[in-house]
Amino acid sequence: MNELRIKNACVIDPLRGINAETMDIAIRDGRIVEEVSGAAEVIDAHGMLTLPGGIDSHTHICGTKVNFGRYMSPEDMRAGRTPRRGPLHATSGYSVPTTYGNSYRYSVMGYTTLLEGAMAPLEARHTHEEFLYTPLQDTMANVLFDGNWGILEAIRDGDTKRVAAIIAWTLSAVKGFGVKLTNPGGTEAWQWGKNVSCIRDPVPYFEVTPAEIIRSMVEANELLHLPHSVHLHCNNLGTPGNYTCTLGSLGLIPDLNKKRQTLYATHVQFHAYGGSDWRGISSKSEPIAKFVHKRPPIVVQPLPPPPREVEQPRRGARDRLGDHPGHLPAQEPGQLDHVGDRP
Repeated sequence: MNELRIKNACVIDPLRGINAETMDIAIRDGRIVEEVSGAAEVIDAHGMLTLPGGIDSHTHICGTKVNFGRYMSPEDMRAGRTPRRGPLHATSGYSVPTTYGNSYRYSVMGYTTLLEGAMAPLEARHTHEEFLYTPLQDTMANVLFDGNWGILEAIRDGDTKRVAAIIAWTLSAVKGFGVKLTNPGGTEAWQWGKNVSCIRDPVPYFEVTPAEIIRSMVEANELLHLPHSVHLHCNNLGTPGNYTCTLGSLGLIPDLNKKRQTLYATHVQFHAYGGSDWRGISSKSEPIAKFVHKRPPIVVQPLPPPPREVEQPRRGARDRLGDHPGHLPAQEPGQLDHVGDRP
């Protein structure tokens, strides 16, 4: 039996009407209890704010895309170095830290649960291996489904139960937590040297649209009674004028679950741009925020401030997902002939 008493904690608990009151917290075997014995370990939290552990519901900490970032930027390992101290491992990396570095930095910020946002099924073992070396948080992963041929064929045939069956088998096989759609239909179109401009364009060969993919996956997710809603990374990330496509995608979502949202829209800040070109790009976060406010089935990640207020990182961020439509022209046959060619 492990017991802990946190003394003099400044506690905020809205559910119990506790608003910044100083009190002791008794913990036994990881659960808050009324009282512990005199043998309990004591931590004096005087002057500290005491809150439940944070949950990051969409992050990228483990798996192939993170490691591609490490491969592509070995110089990043020269930054963010910390030496080994006691039980703490040595760490390195600034924009793409090592697994221990991720874990320790999240702990400093108070996070105890992390959801990896995009796990490729064929690389699931690698992702779970890195979870083992992220020691201070509970970890789980959403599984990428947008390029699954079996699912695209089932959607084309209008067979939602078959879509659900493929989702269920895949989640079980790779030990995934939930469903992730990244640029639905678009990444598959790239394999045919094409693209989709928005949710009504057909995906080559399969002749289904992103709108049909989104709607079918949401319905299958709720048919399975999964604990979390579909995570959607909309089409046309980071391009001027993409907010209209974002609004169209959000407008597809029905209210299918009375206990939680039906859709989690990821990194909406990169899907909330107006303008018709890069000279005229602008923030369109306000119409998206107003739309979401009227639609309880939808939650979103943070919306952006106007572009002038966005602080640039001191070191270049790593584009690890390869999901930006701007990549496509540079990958047409014959355009890049040698490793290291620049678009």
